[in-house]
Amino acid sequence: MNSMTTGEDNTEARVQAFQAKAKDSIFGQDAAIDALAAELARLEIRHDHRPRGVFLLAGPDRSGTKADIVQMVADALGIPIHQYDLSPPWGGEDALIFGLHPGVPAWLSLQQSLTDHPLAVVSLKAIELAHPTVLNRLQAGWTSDHLVEPSGTQVVTTEAIFILTTDLAQGAVGQLARQEADPDRLHVAAMKLLADAGFPILVLRSIDAVIGLKSHTPGELTREYRRQIAEQVRAHGLVLADGGIDARIVTDLMAPAIGPYVEGEWAVRDRLDADLVRAKAEGAETIRLVLGEESILVVPVDRLLQEEPPSSPGSAAQEDSGDE
Repeated sequence: MNSMTTGEDNTEARVQAFQAKAKDSIFGQDAAIDALAAELARLEIRHDHRPRGVFLLAGPDRSGTKADIVQMVADALGIPIHQYDLSPPWGGEDALIFGLHPGVPAWLSLQQSLTDHPLAVVSLKAIELAHPTVLNRLQAGWTSDHLVEPSGTQVVTTEAIFILTTDLAQGAVGQLARQEADPDRLHVAAMKLLADAGFPILVLRSIDAVIGLKSHTPGELTREYRRQIAEQVRAHGLVLADGGIDARIVTDLMAPAIGPYVEGEWAVRDRLDADLVRAKAEGAETIRLVLGEESILVVPVDRLLQEEPPSSPGSAAQEDSGDE
């Protein structure tokens, strides 16, 4: 039995679970999460011979927020996720999605995936960059109850949830999401912004809801990064000294340039975890974090104090008396 066909109460509980986890894991996107949850809650009552939903995640994508949201939706609903990146070079995943990629097993195609798992989340990254032929085939599947394979075979799409992502108009949509609280008005305004930015009109006509992720101010990001780093330190049973986060660490997290951060924020965080474990094993209790050339350096403050004990009162006088 498919997870989402066990009653409206079950679906409601799963959507609420998605909301709770997404809000706990993703910083500052509560309005977008609520808007998507409201759309998901309506999936059980849709009966128009089209896919359960075609949603577009637009706006800024800090640290892979869009991919995280898609994964959390699939996890909460208890259904598989089929993922395709449709950005060029064409001949890659845009051909794979319809089983046209030479040398790649046909079972990786969207048609075969939906045949095996008709109730699923279909994630389409960079939809605005897809080859026109791919867009035409997808749009036909969004406006009817099936996709048509190149061989002519029809594959039912009525059980699928399509979640598209785009990098177009990130700044404009991000600012709009900060200012517009009503999801319906945000949807309409975001559609116009995306159309003006060159988003395929064919796709826009098939979208049930644009979910706009908001932009964050430098101050908001600074506070959040500091909170996350401090939490990471506490998770290892260590105490962060007052002012113990090198300001350059937060700056480089926000705008990676050269050094450790070009590999990605999570690669840096993973290395920091390993260094925090080592510091704890070596007896550190209070630490300071300093930006090094290749990683964040964990400096045990308490050990420095032990290695450099202050002079006891009167010691200087004793030395003077010995000289006399």
